[in-house]
Amino acid sequence: MGSKSRRAVQLIFLAAFVLLMVTGKIQLWMAVFLAGLIGAAFFGRFYCGYLCPINTLTEGIDWLYQKMGIKRKDVPDWVKSKVVRYGVLLLFLGTMIITLRTGRRLPVLPMLTVLGVLITLIYVPSLWHRYLCPYGTLLNITGSLSKYYWRVEEADCKKCGICERVCPTEAVIMNGKQGYPVIDKGLCLECTACAEKCPSNSIIYTKGAPETTRV
Repeated sequence: MGSKSRRAVQLIFLAAFVLLMVTGKIQLWMAVFLAGLIGAAFFGRFYCGYLCPINTLTEGIDWLYQKMGIKRKDVPDWVKSKVVRYGVLLLFLGTMIITLRTGRRLPVLPMLTVLGVLITLIYVPSLWHRYLCPYGTLLNITGSLSKYYWRVEEADCKKCGICERVCPTEAVIMNGKQGYPVIDKGLCLECTACAEKCPSNSIIYTKGAPETTRV
């Protein structure tokens, strides 16, 4: 799917998210997420790249900041701890359990959307996508099992490092065989940023096993 088609899908699902929020049926969005969570084990984190309203909005911020030349703060070292990452996930799951058991309709999804956008206004995208987003942490688990994923074709790769620089989740690492970049399928948002910027068109979506996976 081309970049224009992907963005069209993003806008459609963003509109659906807003509609559910306005009509008070936002909990139905969990069905969309669960489908993405299960599907990630087969096709990667397409939920992030195509369906997630938070990612759609943050991509808009990224585009605007690039046009304006605005730089953001790096990820604080303390946030990179697994304690923080999984602590946020446990807090999220606990809140969802309380919501289900008590029947109270807490605006968890809208609040996370606002939080993700606000954080991305100040910090680089990887802070939210890789370290703080509870959805991302869950998708990292199932996405690491994906049968299909984005991979660098070494025969055509120029080792320029552009893919590493444009990746919003730091999913591309330049320590593969002989210095070739490797894409961690568990972290890859399937945003296609690396494939769109690759000067040699050496990044493809294919079936197979990755060379490395980070958690």
